[in-house]
Amino acid sequence: MAKAQVPAASPQKPDYLQKDDPPQKDDSPQKPERRIVGCGLSTYSKIGGLQNFNRRVIDVLAKRAALRQQQKPLIIFLGDKTEDLPTDNGVELEAGGSRIHFSFRSIWSALASAEILILFHVHLIPFAGLVRLFRPDLPILLFVHGDEVWIRPHDRKERWYESWCLGAVSRIVAVSEFTANRMACGFRISESKFSILPNAVDPTDRAAQGERDRATILTVNRIEANDRGKNVDQMIRAVARLRTSVPDVQYLIIGDGALRHELEALSAELGVSDIVTFCGWVPPAELQAAYDRATVFAMPSSKEGFGIVYLEAWQRGLPVICSKDGASSEVVTDGVDGFVVDPADVSMICDRLQTLLFRPELCQEMSARGRLKVEAKYLHPAFDAKLNAILNDLILSPAKERRAALREKTRPKLEGRKGASQR
Repeated sequence: MAKAQVPAASPQKPDYLQKDDPPQKDDSPQKPERRIVGCGLSTYSKIGGLQNFNRRVIDVLAKRAALRQQQKPLIIFLGDKTEDLPTDNGVELEAGGSRIHFSFRSIWSALASAEILILFHVHLIPFAGLVRLFRPDLPILLFVHGDEVWIRPHDRKERWYESWCLGAVSRIVAVSEFTANRMACGFRISESKFSILPNAVDPTDRAAQGERDRATILTVNRIEANDRGKNVDQMIRAVARLRTSVPDVQYLIIGDGALRHELEALSAELGVSDIVTFCGWVPPAELQAAYDRATVFAMPSSKEGFGIVYLEAWQRGLPVICSKDGASSEVVTDGVDGFVVDPADVSMICDRLQTLLFRPELCQEMSARGRLKVEAKYLHPAFDAKLNAILNDLILSPAKERRAALREKTRPKLEGRKGASQR
């Protein structure tokens, strides 16, 4: 007997594909959602320009992920404890614990789920080299600030592994052109690998409260053993000389560290202990009161990778004095919104201080120009826009590079075919 033919027009669905049946469960392993992964050193347990920069970056990353409805970025810190970290800022922050745990956690997270790996300090670049071996297309970004990447005999020497590790970094983001140029020369890196992201401050409408003292000079910085380049000793010498023409001058130093005893001894030796006040670290209200009281902000530091304190001084209505060495002269325009001095020239520092103390109208003009500069270039919205542009370009770069490599790979073949057809 012949087998019956099944009509082609009305095939029967298997039972497991009937509409009323529940869909099949997909038991295949799911890949983790990609997100930004970062690793850094102490950020929430210390005070400083680098720490403020890191926190501002993290705020931008949180906003970026929220707007794009992406998974929260993961940032792991070596040096911060769990109790130091905020829990409600839109980012998954994690205390790294021991160096071994921090290293393993950072590298594993980058390999498993990173869309971009961000290194917040040059000391972490070995992670870039290791991660690059297993994820050759992963964009890796490194932030650099100042003398931690300045290769000079009196700053530091290059370590044997750094060139190889830096070769694994996709983009180096420096806070100033000065730092980018110094690092490019010291490590022999192409300038095309750098982007510039200046420091920023939050807007403030607060004017100085009460009357300013006629002759009060303010410095705000650390005075640790490795901060001799801040040149606070030169400021003390300049103030000692200035006292002959400005008898009521006062000098406030806010900040603390291992150099304090040495600087106090210098003040005593020069006979100015009564007019030089070491305030140590103070709470925000006292810091604001010091800005309100001061007439001039002076910090002729030779080791600034940017100098965010000059922005803060301008915001609070003070003219500034900075050094010609380092990146601060990239921020301050000499004779316009402050003075740029040779930190080795005590007479020059003294002269510029005297000029500002004797000319209050010049102080007002310079500080007003400085505030306008801050509002035009150094507020958070500008920082946010620049960082997002860098991240967007970084994500697209691997695809661009692959396409370029493919073009280079196929070009000889195409040219060969063209030559053969002409023959």
